[in-house]
Amino acid sequence: MNEKMPVFPAPENKPETKVEYSGEEQAAQWLKDHPELVAVPEVLKESGPEIAQFEGMIAAFEAEHPLEQLHQIVDLTVEQAPHHPIREPARLALIPIVAKLTAIKKDTDISQEKYEELKALYKRLSRAVGAVRNSKVDHQ
Repeated sequence: MNEKMPVFPAPENKPETKVEYSGEEQAAQWLKDHPELVAVPEVLKESGPEIAQFEGMIAAFEAEHPLEQLHQIVDLTVEQAPHHPIREPARLALIPIVAKLTAIKKDTDISQEKYEELKALYKRLSRAVGAVRNSKVDHQ
C-alpha cells in the first residue's frame, strides 16, 4: 500500500468559490454553460399586414352578406340549413376568416389586446350567421 493519496485542503481551509447570481445572471450563466440545450426562439411575422388582410376579409364578408338579413333568419331546421340561399354561403365564407384569425394568433407578434379586438369582429359575423338548434337559429 504504497499508493499516494491526493491531498485536499480541509473544508474549513478551502477557499470559497461559490458565486451568487441574480435571476438574470443565473439564467445567462446557465445558457453559457449549456449552449447545446438552447432552443432557437420561434420567429414570428409582423402582424400589421396580416391584420390588414383580416380586416379586408371582414369588410368583404359584410359587403356580400348583409348582417341584418342574416339576423332575420330565425326558423331553420338542420335539414334546411345546408340549402338556405342566404345563410349557407355566409357560413362557408366564415371558414377562411376564422382560419386567418387562428393563423394571426399563432404565427404573428400580435398583442393579446389587438387579437381580442379582431376576435370580436369575427364573433360579430359568426353571431349573425348563428347556429341551428331545435329548428331555430341561435344568434347569441
